Amino acid sequence: MKPHALSLALGAAASLAGLSVAAASCSISDPQIGVEPPPFTMESFQPFGDYLVHRCGTIDCHGQPGRNLRVWGCDGMRLDAGQTPNCVPDDAGAGGTTIDEYQATYRSLVALEPQVMSAVFAPPGCDGRQGRDGGAAYPAPASCHPEYLTFVEKARGLEAHKGGQLICITPPCPPGVPDPDPYDPQDVCIVSWLEARTDVAACGAALGIPVFPMPDASP
Repeated sequence: MKPHALSLALGAAASLAGLSVAAASCSISDPQIGVEPPPFTMESFQPFGDYLVHRCGTIDCHGQPGRNLRVWGCDGMRLDAGQTPNCVPDDAGAGGTTIDEYQATYRSLVALEPQVMSAVFAPPGCDGRQGRDGGAAYPAPASCHPEYLTFVEKARGLEAHKGGQLICITPPCPPGVPDPDPYDPQDVCIVSWLEARTDVAACGAALGIPVFPMPDASP
């Protein structure tokens, strides 16, 4: 059984409540139902959101409305039907990812597994607002478990993922997946955002990793 299976079993009602909160607010925090994700700010989410758009937001991946995780942005699905999927402004309505698109991606991600997201973010020492000085810590402290989240497991190739393995944290890495040197900046970007200490440099470096099909992690 996956480590977060017990959390998921605590109740579908709380998950549905998390979805309703997601529709109403971009911060999505409600202690009454135990939902406490990393807060949304452009400073913290934009570098991570740009990575998600670049790596996962194409129309053949999560840049389509039929996915559980939906990623909006200038490389793929736009909130405004009048905007085209191009990050360079032009007369056809292209342009950079908007704040509304970052917020929509944030809501979609947090609402996937709201209770599990809370379990990953809330423990002391895992939330960067709770006594951790300086920038993001990586790797995460032993008491913190980003791997409880399905989207992290899929990116690391530990669960079946149509897009294949994107991140390798322990060599040897499969063909086409970058060796960590010493860490994959994609993983640093994700984990640091989960700690509310987004590593902007790592997220920027992650944008330089080419996008191409990876081997599927299915057995």
